[in-house]
Amino acid sequence: MSLTRNDPPVAGVADGARTASASLAASDAEAIGREVIAARRRRSKRDRRKFLAVRLVSLAVVFGAWQLYGMHTIAILFAPITTVVHSGYNLFAHAQLGSQLGYSMWTFAIGYLIGVAVGIAVGMLMGAYRVVEAAVSLYVFALYATPMVALVPIMTLWIGFDATAQIVIIALFVTWPMIVTVFHGVRQIDAELMEVSRSLRLNRRQTWVHVLLPGAVPFVITGATQGVAMGLVGVIIAELQTQLTGLGAALQTEAQTYHTAGALAVVLLIMVLGVTLRAILGLVQRFLVPWMRLDRGDGKRR
Repeated sequence: MSLTRNDPPVAGVADGARTASASLAASDAEAIGREVIAARRRRSKRDRRKFLAVRLVSLAVVFGAWQLYGMHTIAILFAPITTVVHSGYNLFAHAQLGSQLGYSMWTFAIGYLIGVAVGIAVGMLMGAYRVVEAAVSLYVFALYATPMVALVPIMTLWIGFDATAQIVIIALFVTWPMIVTVFHGVRQIDAELMEVSRSLRLNRRQTWVHVLLPGAVPFVITGATQGVAMGLVGVIIAELQTQLTGLGAALQTEAQTYHTAGALAVVLLIMVLGVTLRAILGLVQRFLVPWMRLDRGDGKRR
């Protein structure tokens, strides 16, 4: 009888022990998880500091070599970085480089946005519908393989030599890489997602909104990033091949008058523009596609 009376307390103690053990295991797992996350964050911070340090050292080496080489060559061929920066300041202060930059950025912005919009639309349709791919992919890939600079003289004959021609040329430089990138991006969307959308009986609009467009966003950002470089190339070529305006005019004027430092200053400005625009798109990517960011220590791709 005494054993029978003691059975419930023993069972209760055993259950309590198991509960305490489970709680202890859960707390230990949570503590280990927090420590792993903290370790990843520390490692991520070290990696970012290392990356920044390497980049700063690289810039110091390149600019130092530029300065030394420029100091030991004739001015008509090359110029030190300090002279180039000073020439750029003079072009802004005493010439028209500021207004020329504004004009180039105006035509670039319009042409770039047109090229991105057309590239997204055509690329999405090509990737989503086989009939559209069959109808237009041959021409898209043929034009993508054609150097756009070869079409510039023809475009000027058709459109003229004004700002409209420049905008169209810039848009063409941006459109084709955008189309190809978005097209391949849509084709790489996980087939299981499309199968799930069909299982859920999503209509065409819902499939586009919930599957195709979100899946293509990373590739849209990639194509837009490529389009920055191509668009800046298109700006200079359009301005040199049509009416001499903007940064193209500044570059040609400085080069033809043998002001090498001034020409290098314009080239350096174009490079800075490219890096800045890519950085802006990087921020857009961090906002729109957070899972593509590098691991910051929380176990997720951001």
